[in-house]
Parts: sequence; structure tokens; C-alpha cells
Amino acid sequence: MSTLNTNHHFQEASFHSEASAGDIALRVYDKRATSSATPLVLYFHGGLFNCGKMDDADAIASVLAENTVVVCVDYPLAPKLHFPTTVEVAFEALLWAGKHATKYGAQASKLIVAGDQAGGNLAAAVAMMARDRGLAGKAKLIAQVLINPMLDPNQSTLSMQLAEDCPCRKAWADYLPVSSDAMHPYAAPLLSRRLQSLASALIITADQDPLRDEAEQYAAKLITSGVPVQMRRLRAAKTSLANPACVSFQEAAGIVSQFITDFS
Repeated sequence: MSTLNTNHHFQEASFHSEASAGDIALRVYDKRATSSATPLVLYFHGGLFNCGKMDDADAIASVLAENTVVVCVDYPLAPKLHFPTTVEVAFEALLWAGKHATKYGAQASKLIVAGDQAGGNLAAAVAMMARDRGLAGKAKLIAQVLINPMLDPNQSTLSMQLAEDCPCRKAWADYLPVSSDAMHPYAAPLLSRRLQSLASALIITADQDPLRDEAEQYAAKLITSGVPVQMRRLRAAKTSLANPACVSFQEAAGIVSQFITDFS
């Protein structure tokens, strides 16, 4: 069921998740001037697994929706729900997108997953799950967009070790209560030894973000595995690139928009 929110240019939708045994809220953004079929972007909002909300993605979704259909996912937060339930919900959202893309004027054969911070982790994990499990019917994942993604539960990179008062340690502990899960590729994409045949990637980092090293190392590993990758590092302080208050927000949104347009 969907209802239109004309103030924010989105429709509200939902699906029942078998993984979480509950309903997952969605927002479908579409501000296109034409009705021609375009890719559908499934966007996972930022935060640190144990915080963040769908509203956090409103600004970037609104910008991207000028040229394509964007679906934001209100995925469950840790510690109430955690890995692997969260990634299963995320994958269910991708299946929903493939099933309903045509209804919203998008192409099921051109699905793109995207997200920032913890949402970037989910986007990377879903890209792996789509490769491993496949999608139904004509649905196909063609690209992934990772904005300052959280990819390394060990927090072993230099930029993370130099960070002061980084809340990531608590976030990872809440998301991965079973310590052995920190080695699972769907939880820790950076540690995966099998990155071949993944969807093309756009990875954007910020020069002062503690997550930058793990994101850039992941980009390098994808390239080594034969995955087409575009890598950009932008200027930003401690503000998320998906936050309209960030000095590089418009630049980041423009880069993502162009990347999506290239697949249209």
C-alpha cells in the first residue's frame, strides 16, 4: 500500500519482512520531469547500525530523484535486531524493488543499491547477496554506490586508529553480538576473499572521515578482482557527505547522479 506525501515528493510504502517478522517502511521518491523508464536506486540511510533514520536520506534522495526513482529503506537498528537479520531485510528490500520497479516507472533490469556509513555496508552486502543468490524474473543489480561505508569490523585501518572518540566500536558490537560474524563477508565486505563478478561500484570518501581508508582499500580490492570502480575522495569535516549541511554535499550528489545517468 502506498500514499503520496506531496510536501516531500515521496510515496510511503512497505513490505512484510520474513526475516524480521515485521513490516518494513519504505519511501519512494520520484521528481522526474519525464515518465521514461530509468534505473531504480535502493538507498540505505546512514548512521552506525545502532542509530540513524530514514529522514537522514531525505536530502540526497530528493536530489537523485530528479533523474531516477529512489526507494529509501527503514531497516531495523541494532541492538534490537542485528546481523544477519539486518542484511536479510536489506536483501528482501532489493527483491521488493525488483518486483515493484515497473509500478513506479523504473526498470527492474536496472537496479542500483546505495547507502552511506552503515547503509553503505548494507549496500555492499546486498550486492554480494544478489551475486550469490540471484534475483527473480527480469530483475538485475547493475551497480552499487558506497558513500563512506563501514566495511571493517576490526577497525584496523590507520584512519580509524587515528580517530578520536569514534563511536564505531559500540556500533559494531551492537551489530555483531556474535564475534565470529565479524569474519562473514556480508558483515565485513572488506575482509571478503571473493569479490569477483560484483556489480560496478562508485565509492566516495571524505578526506577527514575515519572510514576513508577501509572504503578506499575496498575499492582497490574490487579493482583487483575485475570489478569496474569509480573512486572519489571529497573534502568534508565531520559531517556526513549525505547531509545537506556538508560542504561537499552538492558535489557528492552530483557525482552519484552522473553515475546513475551513465546506466540510464
